[in-house]
Amino acid sequence: MKKQFNILLIAMGLLLVNQSLSAQWTWGRHDNLERLDTVVSIPKRNANSIFINDNDFYLRMGFLGINIEIEDDWDSDWRSMRNRPRNFEYIEQHDHGTLKSLDFEIGFNNYLNNGSFPSSSDLYQVKPLGSVFIGLNWNHTTYVSGPLYLDWGGGFSWYNYKFENSATRLDPNGGQLNFVEETNIGSALKSKLKVSYLNVKAVPMFDFSRGKRIVKKYEEDDVRIAFSHRTGFRIGVGPYAGLRLGNKAKYIDRTDGDRDKVKSKGGFFVNDFRYGARLQVGINGFDMFMTYDFNELFENGKGPELNPITIGVTF
Repeated sequence: MKKQFNILLIAMGLLLVNQSLSAQWTWGRHDNLERLDTVVSIPKRNANSIFINDNDFYLRMGFLGINIEIEDDWDSDWRSMRNRPRNFEYIEQHDHGTLKSLDFEIGFNNYLNNGSFPSSSDLYQVKPLGSVFIGLNWNHTTYVSGPLYLDWGGGFSWYNYKFENSATRLDPNGGQLNFVEETNIGSALKSKLKVSYLNVKAVPMFDFSRGKRIVKKYEEDDVRIAFSHRTGFRIGVGPYAGLRLGNKAKYIDRTDGDRDKVKSKGGFFVNDFRYGARLQVGINGFDMFMTYDFNELFENGKGPELNPITIGVTF
């Protein structure tokens, strides 16, 4: 009797272990629940992956702030027991390992001259809503301890500085960058400077929801699709650095009814490197950021002393 009882305990223990392991990845196997409140962990090995063969397809990837999961022909024996689609959602928690995502950022650029924004008398004053920032980053969120996470990664960014005065021209002749007003044109329409960078960042984040996400899943036949977004409040500050890839000026004017476009590449004494601090704040599915360059946009002594600042949102 004692031997049989021990065998029964061992069998129950193995069953519980098996269920615990499978719960990390095979979510939602509860036919009678529309909402599953159990918090589960994300296996590090499945943070971002793709698998294809003759009979199976599986993809999981973070893109534009949303985790997308698609799997075909998964667990067909269990699926054959059901003959109806279902939608449900549950809470998932990132409490170890690293999650990866492709983040798209958009915002607005400006710069500070000795701690103040340029005035209307400065030809390098920009239009705040016309000076658009665009970024594309391969982001990693690594769990450290407690509410502390590290957002790190790299990507590309494009800075547009659209000048308030459409007749502003950049003159790099004589070893010095000068901003001048072009008067020998009919009608000035646009003047701007574009600069692109390759960047890296490492931002410690305090996530007070401990990495919780709301997962919404749709299942039908042997296909399941899941979307998730973050929840709670998070905030962090950390460094970034960038390597300049290119820069060019673009001018558009109208003369005698004809629209003329002129592009001039390089030679504007833009610094090859940039570095500064990045503030990130998020609540639920909304994330915003602000960056400030500690070094100046132009080489020392070659142009006005301007420290770029950007405010934007992350998708």
